[in-house]
Amino acid sequence: MKSGKLLFFLTFLLINASVFGQFKIQGVIRPRFEYRNGYGTFRNDTTVAAAFVSQRTRLNFSYKTEKIETKLSIFDYRVWGDQVWKKDLASMGLNEAWAKIKINDFWSVKFGRQALNYDNNRLISPVNWNQIGASHDALKADYINKGWTIDLVSAWNQSSQNKFGTDYYWSDSFYKSLNIFWISKEFKKFSIASFNISDGFQDLSNPEKQHFRFTYGLIPEFKNDKFRVTGRLLGQSGKLQSGQNIKAFYTNLDFLYKVSDKINIIAGNEIKSGNNGLDSLNTTNHAFDILYGAKHKFNGRIDYFSLPATTNGAGFIDSYLKADLRFVKSSSISAEYHYFMLENNYLYNGKVIDKFLGNEIDFVYKQDFANDIALEAGYSFILGTKSAEIIKTGNINLWNHWFYLMVTIDPTLFTVKNN
Repeated sequence: MKSGKLLFFLTFLLINASVFGQFKIQGVIRPRFEYRNGYGTFRNDTTVAAAFVSQRTRLNFSYKTEKIETKLSIFDYRVWGDQVWKKDLASMGLNEAWAKIKINDFWSVKFGRQALNYDNNRLISPVNWNQIGASHDALKADYINKGWTIDLVSAWNQSSQNKFGTDYYWSDSFYKSLNIFWISKEFKKFSIASFNISDGFQDLSNPEKQHFRFTYGLIPEFKNDKFRVTGRLLGQSGKLQSGQNIKAFYTNLDFLYKVSDKINIIAGNEIKSGNNGLDSLNTTNHAFDILYGAKHKFNGRIDYFSLPATTNGAGFIDSYLKADLRFVKSSSISAEYHYFMLENNYLYNGKVIDKFLGNEIDFVYKQDFANDIALEAGYSFILGTKSAEIIKTGNINLWNHWFYLMVTIDPTLFTVKNN
């Protein structure tokens, strides 16, 4: 868009916002330094540590009235130095571009590129840790009334404006269709939700045929002033893109205890089903996939285990203990311990390996300097077993660790509001 047209567009929004609603411009600059020496996989005798700075930059325009809400989010992602000096290389992207229409007091419709955020982000997430983030081109209908929340989401992806057919160019790496049905009910101390997702992938040989994967389950939760107990029981069925049948499950039990206003203790267990290496005649895939959810947030911050491929399809069990300590309102520190295991049998040289994969310990420090300036630092290390070395390769006897330092500056640059 040329500068004159952009100026006209912003002026138009400002005039209308001053009369009818609110217009806001927000910025985000988030550089992050990382030192990796065993991040994601074990180092070996020949590897050397990696050190780099990545940066997220966003410019958000939002406009809101009683009936209409819109958002436009432009972003740039880069690693410092990845652009050749004095070369003009396009790198801007569109993170969000959506409009929301309020139909009545209960129903609203939202369409366009948008971030989807459900439950604890395990299956659907904006993926905030990733500097690029994640969004979906979708239509979403919301219903909220008397503790009930119903979400209906539908997406249909195409790579171009075809004259004939629906061949999707990115079919080997992304869904062709997505449908979500979320329903939840909140009571005084108890809530229950049902999560149902269908994602379709284009057949590898026939572009007009889709294979659908179905993920579904219940999420009950009880909480009071001191405790919160959340359970998740999910199933997965349908077919993979290759046409292979799926039969998998996921369970999670999470306890939070509030020791005081400054200390929280969290303990839990997560199980993702996997394939049995001893069952050589099995033709069904039993490895549970976390779909489009957050990875870094779960199963240890050093990011060894997340998708089925990270355990070669053998499934995964994570038993964890976390402590969050807030010194004052503006600073906190957290520590996490993870005990990793395979969920099912894995064969190596014709023998079943030990299911125990190792331990991981993570530390995260957060400090807010102002409403729009925050610092975050973290350190993680993993102590792997021989089984983990077989699956991930590398050398478990070396010190495998990772450190990061991140600064987030997200000020409101401009706002106009008509009360």
